[in-house]
Amino acid sequence: MKTSTQILPGVKAIGWVDCRHLPKRVDLAGICGMPVAILTTIHPVEFFDEPQCECQTKKDGAGYEDTATLKFLTGAELPRSTNLGFVVTDVNDKSYLIGSKERPVPIPEKTHRLGLPDGDAAGFLYEVKHISIKSMVPCLI
Repeated sequence: MKTSTQILPGVKAIGWVDCRHLPKRVDLAGICGMPVAILTTIHPVEFFDEPQCECQTKKDGAGYEDTATLKFLTGAELPRSTNLGFVVTDVNDKSYLIGSKERPVPIPEKTHRLGLPDGDAAGFLYEVKHISIKSMVPCLI
């Protein structure tokens, strides 16, 4: 099975949004190559170390399936009471939306790290996965 992986050259900014306030069917707009306008509040996430963001595309029957993965270390805990989507901006000022109003929604996994006394970072390590027909949709903020 052939797969392709695209890796962003570097993450400049990360923000979370409430998926309930996103436009409908952003995945279809992404397939058409249309950037999606984010017309809701983007809450900035302060991160440290080097965040990673990638999107893997693979053949799934007659179509394709994307799996977007975002990993970052932050000092603040993100809200758990809502479905979170993420806006990632790379060093070239291109922004991507990970998430959608409809299911499937992104699945964030949180690890609380205390770090080591020799300088290892402490905080919350988040790994967000989103599987859809189109994930990491270009967006306008």
